[in-house]
Order: sequence, then structure tokens, then C-alpha cells
Amino acid sequence: MSKLVITNVTDPVCPWCWGEEPFFRKLETHFPEQIEFRNIMGGLVEDMNKQKPADTAAQNYYDKENKDFIEHCLESAQKHGMPVRVEGFRLFSEAENSSFPLCMAYKAAQRADAAKADLYLYNLRAAVIAEARQAISEAEIISIADESGIDIANFLEPLNDGTAEKDFRQDVAEAIEMKVEVFPTFVFEYEGKRMPLKSYRDYNTMAAMIKAVSGGKLLPQAVAFNAEALFSLMERHPRLAAEEIKEAFDFASIEEMEVAVEPLLQTGELVKQDAGFSYFLKLPSKGMSCDLATGICK
Repeated sequence: MSKLVITNVTDPVCPWCWGEEPFFRKLETHFPEQIEFRNIMGGLVEDMNKQKPADTAAQNYYDKENKDFIEHCLESAQKHGMPVRVEGFRLFSEAENSSFPLCMAYKAAQRADAAKADLYLYNLRAAVIAEARQAISEAEIISIADESGIDIANFLEPLNDGTAEKDFRQDVAEAIEMKVEVFPTFVFEYEGKRMPLKSYRDYNTMAAMIKAVSGGKLLPQAVAFNAEALFSLMERHPRLAAEEIKEAFDFASIEEMEVAVEPLLQTGELVKQDAGFSYFLKLPSKGMSCDLATGICK
């Protein structure tokens, strides 16, 4: 059977795009091996310096912009439940004034390691909104790639030689051709049939679109929670927000999900990472062992 392709026009700093992650996890568990996600970088914030009033000091301008942005993140989180960290949030500055470097970094990740690029995009979103990291800086862009398991030399080559920027500009051109007006925007495609969907949408809407575009060929499957199913999901997503696990396995509430995963926390098979008002669950870090004779660590 053909796979359904969901093209997601997005940006790493978009709060509503961050809020879609739980529904993507639910699509993955309820339509196993039937969906392929394709991310297009739309370029949400080109240059905030262009909007700065001439009579306003840069420090004051960016203090307000950062405050307004994180307040918007909190407002959106009331609907989607994904982690947001307010403390220490200072994403934008006079030097780091655009989301374009993050979009280009994602394109570099695709060139460096296509299998890990979407994990890198997730980690960029988390760094911006859930961890309050200055993710636009070059140092953080590289550090997040390293944390995502991407070879840094392979990552830096397209980032520095203009290839990633060219790929990003092609994404923007595609988004313009699609007449994208808001982030996120989706296109559902199945066996030559395409159906667009604008703005933040929940799982039920997406499942209905899948049924419509596939002519009823693709329908959701029942899902049951167990450790094996969770760890299978975490092979692709080694860090999941509480809301993602709740949605992926049809828990009625975060509290019900917490009861189910508590034994895995007690045994150390999962660890908790606090993130603002919520948290992530992730697989424990693997220890490194080194051979003193050869100097090889693995």
C-alpha cells in the first residue's frame, strides 16, 4: 500500500509548530509505517532589526520582543500542552535577529544525515521554546547538531559553503508557490491526490484528512500502551514530552500517563528532564568506556 506524505511548512521558532508534535506522535502510533513526513522551512522571522523603531534602544526593543514572544508561547501552550521555559528566555538580540539561520541549519542537517535531520529539527524547537537556549547563535546550532548525533564536519560543510542556504531558499520558493500564509501549513498527498490544510490542527482533524485524501484506504489502528511500544517509538524519538506520550497512547490525562510510566522511571529505563511547567521523558545516556591501551573510547 502506498504511503501518505504530509508536507509540513514550518519554522523552528514557531510556537504552534511546536504544539503539533504530540499529534505527529499520535499519527505515528495510530497509522504505523503508513505516513512519511516532509518538512519545508518557510522562514518565519527574516530580520527583526528592520522593525525596530529608530528612536528605541536595541536593548529595550529586544527585551520587549522576547517578553512578547515567550508570552505567546505560554498562551499557545494552554492549548497544546508542550513544554515552555520562561526563565532565562532571551532568544532574539540585535545580532541574533532571525529564524533563517535555524532554517538553514535544518537544511544542513538534511545534507549531513537525512535520517537524523528531523530529530535535529525537534531538538531545535525544544532548545528555543522548552529550554530557553540562545539557539540562533552559531555555537548552539552546532551544539544541538552534536547532541542529535550528527557528524559535525558533515554538518558544517553545507552550512558554510552556501548549499544549506540555497536549499532553504528553494523551500521558501516552494512555500510561496503553495501560497502559504500561516505556520504551520500542511499538504496531505496520497497516490497523486493532494489536500491542503492551514494552521494549527489537532489529531482528529488530521485523521479525517487522511481518510479523505486516501479515499478511506488509510484508517487509524487501535493502540495499547506497554513498555515495548513506548521504546519502539523512542527509537525514532529518544526524548518525548509528557504531552506527546499522552497523545501517542491515548491516555485520558497526564496523570494517567504518569501512573503507566512510573515503573520505568523507578527502574531507570526512563529519566525525567524538567522543562518549564512540564517535562520530557528520555532514554538514559549510555556510558562511555575507554580502552587505556589503545585510547579508543566507545
